[in-house]
Amino acid sequence: MAKKRPILAGLDIGTQKVAIVIAEQTDAGLEILGVGSALSRGMKAGRVADVDKTAQAISVALSEAELMAGCEIHEVTISASGDHIRGTNSHGVVAVDNGEVSARAARRVIEAAQAVPLPAEQTILHLICRDYVVDDQVGIQFPVGLSGVRLEANVHIVSGCESALSNLKKCCNKAGLSVGEVLASSLVAGEAVLEPDERQLGVAVIDFGAGTVDLALYHNGVVVFSCVIPVAGNHVTMDLSRVLETSMSEAESLKKHHGCACIDLVHRQAIVEVEGVGGRAPRLIGGKLVADIIEPRMEEIFEMVGEQIERSGYADRLTSGAVLCGGSAMMPGMVEIAHRTLGLPVRLGEPLAVSGLSEEVDDPSWATAVGLVTGLAGGELPTAWGSEFGSRVVPKWLKRRLREFF
Repeated sequence: MAKKRPILAGLDIGTQKVAIVIAEQTDAGLEILGVGSALSRGMKAGRVADVDKTAQAISVALSEAELMAGCEIHEVTISASGDHIRGTNSHGVVAVDNGEVSARAARRVIEAAQAVPLPAEQTILHLICRDYVVDDQVGIQFPVGLSGVRLEANVHIVSGCESALSNLKKCCNKAGLSVGEVLASSLVAGEAVLEPDERQLGVAVIDFGAGTVDLALYHNGVVVFSCVIPVAGNHVTMDLSRVLETSMSEAESLKKHHGCACIDLVHRQAIVEVEGVGGRAPRLIGGKLVADIIEPRMEEIFEMVGEQIERSGYADRLTSGAVLCGGSAMMPGMVEIAHRTLGLPVRLGEPLAVSGLSEEVDDPSWATAVGLVTGLAGGELPTAWGSEFGSRVVPKWLKRRLREFF
């Protein structure tokens, strides 16, 4: 009898949309069995603002996905974003006994690199080993068995506020779901949208959502930098609402149906109707006015992204440019404005290498949800994907590889 494969579920709890993907890993790859989504009314900039509303949105999305997949889901892996998610690079050094790197030394150097002071309430989500150094040999991926007297590890640590993460878990529990792991959104989208060559050559993944922009930089196959920028699509909506003197809901509709991030792409004769507020009659405006409001804000946000890329020290090593994903990435002109502002080649990132209901998730807004199940199906996320929520132990990937030497 063939071994039954586990059903995987990834839940992306965004500021504007809750999305869940149910999938199964087959011999042919990842097969999407069901998807569900719902408007998110209880989140603000990646944090839970209303437990009941968030739980209700999760329940709606879950019911839709379960109906499509023909199965019930009881446990999910979820993503976390918000300004409390922080990425930090750290360095560990240990002496090598007997002139040869042992499995014990590899464990010790990771633990040494992990021993960094964190702000109060922060807990480690991911511990990603960028590379090792044995004496003067740099760029080593697995050092056990090499000769040397000094072992170093360069790691990237991603942490999050424990109370904010607990609130996400509480919303899931209220919707009838247990949470297996919590993963940082900034690192998840790349699992769905990147080609192996892009990770190796150097690439920036820009997950442009409603509440936050999540940035992750890859080089030599691993994540080397990540951060969260708390200015995103909702700020564009607020700009439209204020300048055009209309409601937030009407401004969101204008952005979605008539928005363009690059004014040069808008036809000069385009006309848009704007609903009034307080009983005022609708009025007609030029489509270029809408773009004229959106473009400066988008330039500002991508300038903030560019500043973070410069701060990372990897600005000149992003040979593959940038991949843009997230719901806000689908606005016309986003690729053009990102390319112009960042000075990098830019493409839209859609989930890759999935089958089944692939047409349901073939746009950038599903990158995080698909990335969650893609990472689970592969057994580990980029080279070194971290510890369980709330744990500070040696990461799973290292445990598995070290066991090969015993």
